[in-house]
Amino acid sequence: MAGGNRGTLGQFVRVLSLTTLAIVYIGSLLITYRQLHAKPVLEGVIGAPDWTRAVLVMGLVVGGGLGAAAAIVDNRRELPSWFLTVVGVLAALAWSLWASHSAGEDDVHMLFAAAAPATCLLVWAELLRQFRNQHRQSAAA
Repeated sequence: MAGGNRGTLGQFVRVLSLTTLAIVYIGSLLITYRQLHAKPVLEGVIGAPDWTRAVLVMGLVVGGGLGAAAAIVDNRRELPSWFLTVVGVLAALAWSLWASHSAGEDDVHMLFAAAAPATCLLVWAELLRQFRNQHRQSAAA
């Protein structure tokens, strides 16, 4: 009986953890996109609307992340997908920091500008770690 309760409690904690991580991930994606769209540092450099540049950077983050999840399911190497994800996050970090610096914001504002892309990467890594562990357990059963 005690094992069943622990199993139920463990399952509840897992679901709560995954839900929280998913909410934080989606929130960090939205904040990062909004930062990239709101502060177009490449004005006049690339002849495309501001939102398209933000979508391209965020596309690397989301597409690479989903590619890593697909690699886990297919038992393939995740490294190429993680590379895309990290390049997207680094581009978002650089863009956010450059835009904050160009606007003359202080170091605290620059730190907060960098928080969303960094959070996005860290939370996605944790979500995939949990997904990988669950997938291994399912495959072993």
